Amino acid sequence: MRALFALLGAGVALALLLLVSGLRAGPRRPRDRRVRGENLGISAVRLAGVLAVAAVVGVATQWPVAAVLAGIAAYTLPAVLGPDRAHKRDLARVEAVAAWAENLSGTLRSAAGLEQTIVETAAVAPAEIRNELVALGAAPRAGIRLPQALRRFARDMADPTADLVANVLLQAAEHEARDISGSLSGVGRAARRQASARLRIATGRARTRTSVRIIITVVMGSAVGLAMFASDFLSPYDSALGQLILAVLGAGFAGCLTWMMRIGRVPDMPRILTGEDDPAVAGR
Repeated sequence: MRALFALLGAGVALALLLLVSGLRAGPRRPRDRRVRGENLGISAVRLAGVLAVAAVVGVATQWPVAAVLAGIAAYTLPAVLGPDRAHKRDLARVEAVAAWAENLSGTLRSAAGLEQTIVETAAVAPAEIRNELVALGAAPRAGIRLPQALRRFARDMADPTADLVANVLLQAAEHEARDISGSLSGVGRAARRQASARLRIATGRARTRTSVRIIITVVMGSAVGLAMFASDFLSPYDSALGQLILAVLGAGFAGCLTWMMRIGRVPDMPRILTGEDDPAVAGR
């Protein structure tokens, strides 16, 4: 009977996770096979851990709802409790784009051509955006016109700050705009200000994440302590009505955590190069 509860809990948890993953927007395509393989490996390990946690909780409690909640928690809590790597990565990319824009401005002042400037600055670009810039510099040599290469670069970066730099370069490539070095310097300064603002906001965001971690730790610790040392206190959840109440409580707790995480997010600027302005895309 315990094995049946474990199997039911793990199966329902897996079904819910697959449903949520299917409803989410698809991730951006990985840029190379090495990244694709790493993503698949991490996903497989993570899925195995989720199923193992759901099965263990299902066997220990004989509550299918507890197994489902444990599986969902095992899938989502590592990202909540762990360091905010996504924000650090975004901040590093903004600073890298700012440094590249300033480098472009200085190189263009030495009377270098636009394509030559892109190639030269790509070689010394920050590591966070070097792959995209190397591809941008190699595009004209592969027979791709610079405006098309710049739009592809903006699409690959998918970053509002990179859109600003790409837009200045597009104006120069398509309309022979002058004094783009001054425009690039302005973009670089704007990107630096944005990075500074993100850093200040990150301080307040860290306090929110700390509060979330404390709440999760207290709730999880209390639940484990009650299950181990005061199981009679949890006996009302053995019934079907108790399982329904547990599901409602779990859904409410998850909703509150989701709301707390959302209020700590840093809204990004709107993008100005989304592909809709590309003649090749618009003509399809």
